[in-house]
Amino acid sequence: MLSLLIAHIIITTLCLWSGILFYKFFPVKSNSRPIIYYLFSGLILLTALTQILVLFFPINIYTKIGTICFLILLTLYKRKSPKLFFDRLNLSSSVVFFILWLIILVISAGPTIMDDTESYHIQSIKWIEEYGSVPGLANLHERFGFNSSWFSSVALFSFSSKLTGGFTVLNSVLSMWMCYWFISTFDNRSKENNTQTAFAILVTFICCLIIWPLLRGNAANTNYDFITTCIVLVLFMEMFLSKNITPTIEWLIWPVYLFTVRIINFPLLLLSVVGLIFFLRQKNLKTLFLPVTFCLLLIVPFIIRNVIVAGYPFYPSTSFDFTNVDWKADPQMIERLMEYIKYFNRVNTTYLEIEQTKALGANWAPSWFRYLFLFDKALVVFGLIGISMSIGSIFIKKDRNTTLIAVCVAWLACWFFTAPDPRFVYGILLYGVFLFAYYFISVIKNKQVIKGLIDLLLIALFTTSSYYFISKLWKEKEYRNWVMPASLPQPPTKEFVIDGITFHIPEQILNNWNPRCYGTPLPCLYQIDPRLRLRGKKMRSGFRLEK
Repeated sequence: MLSLLIAHIIITTLCLWSGILFYKFFPVKSNSRPIIYYLFSGLILLTALTQILVLFFPINIYTKIGTICFLILLTLYKRKSPKLFFDRLNLSSSVVFFILWLIILVISAGPTIMDDTESYHIQSIKWIEEYGSVPGLANLHERFGFNSSWFSSVALFSFSSKLTGGFTVLNSVLSMWMCYWFISTFDNRSKENNTQTAFAILVTFICCLIIWPLLRGNAANTNYDFITTCIVLVLFMEMFLSKNITPTIEWLIWPVYLFTVRIINFPLLLLSVVGLIFFLRQKNLKTLFLPVTFCLLLIVPFIIRNVIVAGYPFYPSTSFDFTNVDWKADPQMIERLMEYIKYFNRVNTTYLEIEQTKALGANWAPSWFRYLFLFDKALVVFGLIGISMSIGSIFIKKDRNTTLIAVCVAWLACWFFTAPDPRFVYGILLYGVFLFAYYFISVIKNKQVIKGLIDLLLIALFTTSSYYFISKLWKEKEYRNWVMPASLPQPPTKEFVIDGITFHIPEQILNNWNPRCYGTPLPCLYQIDPRLRLRGKKMRSGFRLEK
């Protein structure tokens, strides 16, 4: 825990420093940007640098030092002092925040809790740390071709390849940032006596704490869905809470960044298009040049690395394939993978096999909802009700929320017909929960009653958080890691040699339903394709499949 606490402080400082530089190059009219804007934008700037570097170098200690030196040079170049506004929390809010921070540290220092993290996330990050970008990784395992800029960010801040927290630290920092943002935003609205908004913020925050994959579960994995949830929720709620919804620089850059995190975030690019049109109408092309260039610096390296690791620019999609390289992933394998993704996200294979889901045909929606987790059902229902209520307010009161709701509806439509797993749109659904609480509580005109409800929720939040923290340490020994995080499991492996390279195939351990590589030395995979060959004499040259 202590090592993670130090890492949290270092990462937050670096992202804040980078965020200050970001807004020096992309100045904004308002000096009252929330501190989390600086943190997110700083992380995005560091990610852009890392995405360029990883095309040529592994993300190791030398590239990390080089990144810091680059920040120093930018600081010397842009010496103007920034104006930062930190939200001061009152005593009770500070106590709740530190309790939640401790919970996040305890969870992050414990074992990893996610199949994907243990199966391929950690391995993908290890490839970035040790080799950078290796051609044909998708030929080792189809999921090694899932390139996400989040993995490069995790590699940049990772501090150990043998400890769970060495990989999960950035995700846990993200959970901590969100706790601070929720509490500070709630605090500010309470001070303004805006009880309606404060209540809605508090309800949304409590939902994020109750639902395991969000603030808590996120701290125990390297999953790249939660960064999308955070940025979407912050951006949409902050725009809703502002008095005047006008496109800002974040409308251009943040959606482009999220596209490089996961390509199914493409509907959010509608926000970038709206922002671009707005800035073009301002007829200030000089101001627009740097943001557009920065967006290209995010997208182009991402597409190039997709081609390097999988042979396709938008893998696992084979659309817009303009390359002819000898390490392309097997098209038949990709077809099977796309089919699996399509039907798995309709009904989890825990309940129905893929063939059973396919047999449902066009009538899959009832089964989809039936087999959702209970918390996902609640999130979908109340999220959609909240968005529907906001649509109604647009027609009745000419609500300023029109652009946001239009993007929400477009994204939800794309999501439902492509990959309807709620985790892909948690940000939109949580925004809908916020809207539901906001409009629902408005029927109560007596502010004292609302304040009473808020007080009850705060007492419940404090007591349950305190109890959870104590019981977690008291009952579960695997979370008592006071200095360093827990060690990654080391599954026994079978070894095979191909072209002089030793490949490792892990065995099942810890009652897992499947074998998982964890931090097994590279290359680790789950089965040997007899067509697999090394492209050169070293692993850095990559892998191909014989025709």
